[in-house]
Amino acid sequence: RLTTAMLFGLGGLVMFVFAGITGIMLAAVPVDIHVNNTYFVVGHFHYVIYGATVMGIYAALYHWFPKMTGRMYNEGLGKLHFLLTFVGANLNFFPMHPLGLQGMPRRVASYDPEFAFWNVIASLGAFLLGMSTLPFILNMVGSWVQGEKAPNNPWRAIGLEWLISSPPTVENFEEIPVVVAEPYGYGKHEPLIADPHSPELAHEHS
Repeated sequence: RLTTAMLFGLGGLVMFVFAGITGIMLAAVPVDIHVNNTYFVVGHFHYVIYGATVMGIYAALYHWFPKMTGRMYNEGLGKLHFLLTFVGANLNFFPMHPLGLQGMPRRVASYDPEFAFWNVIASLGAFLLGMSTLPFILNMVGSWVQGEKAPNNPWRAIGLEWLISSPPTVENFEEIPVVVAEPYGYGKHEPLIADPHSPELAHEHS
């Protein structure tokens, strides 16, 4: 199910894998001699931070939004946010790698004319990345105020937190639940917890 949360998770994984590949390149001395202290390092760093951290935070926010607020977000706006974010981030950060290979140093206020092409593309990506926050803010605020009421488990997930109301009550469960399902029984049609009023459970605790 390619929900917005799943898209951000997959997008972050793709970016982080690319960051890992460039990290292996930087770990190789023959390559690092040429690209050390260039924009190649800056591009690698941003793929790590944005791919692993920011995309992961967005995925978590979309995944937990229904449980936290009791409201469903707008999937259309969410997927627009992902598209703008993923395209903008890659347009912004990928050009840093060819710039580094061409010898553009990091920590400079300006750059030589021969580096203009990739820097213009990176700037366009940065503007697009900034614009991507607009549908995110609109979606979060609008959905929180007047979004569709969220069910207890909109993602059909397996976990105790998805058995309680959205948003959760103060004490979560009235009684401590007893988990009876297998720890890795994904896809099995069986209850996750035991019925607290079942005679078998009452006998076990007597």
